[in-house]
Amino acid sequence: MDDDDAAEEADPEHLMAARMQADGRKGGGVRQPIGGGWAGEDEWFTLVAAALKFDGRMGRRPDYYQDNGQLWARRMWRSSRYFKRRLRMTRTSFRHLLVLVGPRMALDRPTVGGAPRNVPARVRLMLVLYWLAHGGSQFSCSDGADVPSSTFSGILRDVVDALLDALPRPDVPTTTGEQQALADDWLEIHACPIAGVVGALDGTLIRILTPPRAVKVAFNTRKCFYGVTLMATCDAKKRFLWCRSGVPGSTADSRAFKDSRWYRRQGTAGRRTLAARSRLLADGGFALEEWLLKPYLSEQLNDALKLYNRVLSSARAVVEQAFGLLKGRWRVLHDVVSAETELVSSIVEACVSLHNFLVERDDLWEAVVDAQATHANIQFIDGPAGGAAYDRAWNAREALVAEIWEMYGA
Repeated sequence: MDDDDAAEEADPEHLMAARMQADGRKGGGVRQPIGGGWAGEDEWFTLVAAALKFDGRMGRRPDYYQDNGQLWARRMWRSSRYFKRRLRMTRTSFRHLLVLVGPRMALDRPTVGGAPRNVPARVRLMLVLYWLAHGGSQFSCSDGADVPSSTFSGILRDVVDALLDALPRPDVPTTTGEQQALADDWLEIHACPIAGVVGALDGTLIRILTPPRAVKVAFNTRKCFYGVTLMATCDAKKRFLWCRSGVPGSTADSRAFKDSRWYRRQGTAGRRTLAARSRLLADGGFALEEWLLKPYLSEQLNDALKLYNRVLSSARAVVEQAFGLLKGRWRVLHDVVSAETELVSSIVEACVSLHNFLVERDDLWEAVVDAQATHANIQFIDGPAGGAAYDRAWNAREALVAEIWEMYGA
């Protein structure tokens, strides 16, 4: 032990007693002058002050009590099962994710004086994953991990930005070979008889906190809560191929889809993403396109059309299952997202990217919740106003109905 540590642990009363004994040996006793006080009072005062100077409770700025998630992170790591139940992924997947995301996080700031210790990148990522997995208020998560709520708010923005930067964004493959591989998966995994299916399209609602007054009406959904719409396309393995988040919850599915950049690109000659015979499956809330199949209205049905509707709905249900898996793993999307309205879009996209990352690693999660449909009872009525494009889409669907009836219904 060095001299500073010895002085820091010294008891002032013991030091005083030792000095008194030393004076007693030298002079045969300690004299008490008239008026009280001890002889050599100034010396004693100097000695005690020197001892108190090194006391951990005085003379320097006290340490903060928060350990900034250090003990919490060690508790999360106690076993593989404990870790996965709380962070929704295996420890191996987490290590791989940290390698991708860690370099893109903000650098640790230097610690000055008695300021709280930095939150390491590993702990920051664990904190955000825990909050995404369980939802609830940011304060509850930060308080349970012994992290200041203001610190957690900054960590959330930093980690979400890092996740979006590090993980691939969902994007529909552009080559004919990749799209044919996706169509083969639909046939092999789900026995879908519709040729050329690349993905299934749908929307789901995400609850949010009360938005600013100026935009309240736009975010008020038909289910009487504030929310945003997540529009997405998934493949046969329930990976998301495309998504658009942050759309105000009052917007109809068809309008939210048509306002997207992907739809505008698909509708522009020479820039189309889907190949000639590639298709998406959708419900009745979308407009019929040559490359977008939807069911017939109930008033139009005969036996052949009923069979077509049943085949299409069975395959299209995969996207609803994908939404259920997404919200079941990341419960923040199933409950109210406790964050600013402008941050919700980034949080939703980060959850989608994490979903794809874990599906590709075969890191499965079995808990599924019912996804909030956007406008399940609203049907988009197609009509002849679409012109030649609409006629081609209608004729292509009629030909598909005849093909399915010939194979399975006749």
